[in-house]
Amino acid sequence: PAAFVDGTTSGGDGNTKSLRIVEKVSGKYIEMHARYIGTTMYIRQLGHYLTLAIRMPQELVMTYEESQDLQLCVNGCPSSERIDDSVYTLESATTKCYEKMLVKDIYFYSCVFDLLTTGDANFTTAAHSALQDVEALHPRKEHWHIFPSSGGVPTQATLLLPLLS
Repeated sequence: PAAFVDGTTSGGDGNTKSLRIVEKVSGKYIEMHARYIGTTMYIRQLGHYLTLAIRMPQELVMTYEESQDLQLCVNGCPSSERIDDSVYTLESATTKCYEKMLVKDIYFYSCVFDLLTTGDANFTTAAHSALQDVEALHPRKEHWHIFPSSGGVPTQATLLLPLLS
């Protein structure tokens, strides 16, 4: 929904709306702006999935500590969330993702991985949308594309450092 539980789309004192929701595509894409903490979120529904892109101040990102680590599936994933065999091969997933993404960066490889593991073509749109969100949210164009290291698999540091710069 493009509103909070009480039906409002903004919050804050008086005319200063420090938190607001803007619906971009009805039922499919919203932006949430939290001015009081300098944060913008893009939330999209693609098929049965939600995607989330967040731009926030580095100071806020760096307040995270390992003791605050959250896990989605602590005791294993529920059977309704387990991944079935995919109908895609590596070649067909690569071809499908290349239709939307011509640069073989982390978003491209994420698309291929998601197609191989889920078989859901909505992930090509999700990966393309994620790249568009980075282009809209990231202030430095030279960090829009993240490429795997020469070893082939990007490390956590490779993925995080450009986003925090």
